[in-house]
Amino acid sequence: MLTPLIILALLTLPYILLAPVPALRRDPARRACIGLSLVFCFTGVGHFITPDAMSDMIPPLGPLASPTTRLAIIYLTGPIEIAAGLATLPARARTAAGLFLIALLIGFLPFNIYAAINHIPLGGHAWGPAYLLIRIPLQAILIAWCWWFAARPR
Repeated sequence: MLTPLIILALLTLPYILLAPVPALRRDPARRACIGLSLVFCFTGVGHFITPDAMSDMIPPLGPLASPTTRLAIIYLTGPIEIAAGLATLPARARTAAGLFLIALLIGFLPFNIYAAINHIPLGGHAWGPAYLLIRIPLQAILIAWCWWFAARPR
């Protein structure tokens, strides 16, 4: 259950702690995107630390039935998460990166639901469906943060 707390800390602490920095004081979107970048680097690196556990989050259906295919998806999506998170840092890429992250978060939600229903022992999912009472609001917070600070037209 520690993972959602880490994600919230990574997301919000740069926004708060970097506010006194003169170069960032008047740029809340940049401070917020530093947090987004940290979150997606954290989750992306997790794809390489616990790839087997993450591949268990993918339902073994149709073309995803093979454990090798599911593992390949994990190794592919890790760098995508990292790159998308880092892409929120430059202002010129921020909107596109924010929209991509929103789509990614919406796309990953069914996998989190599957993992919780099946008690996959990763990041709190072992708690079962009760974990969704934490995970779904966390996804909503991340989506709202992406929209407000990265994707929203200025």
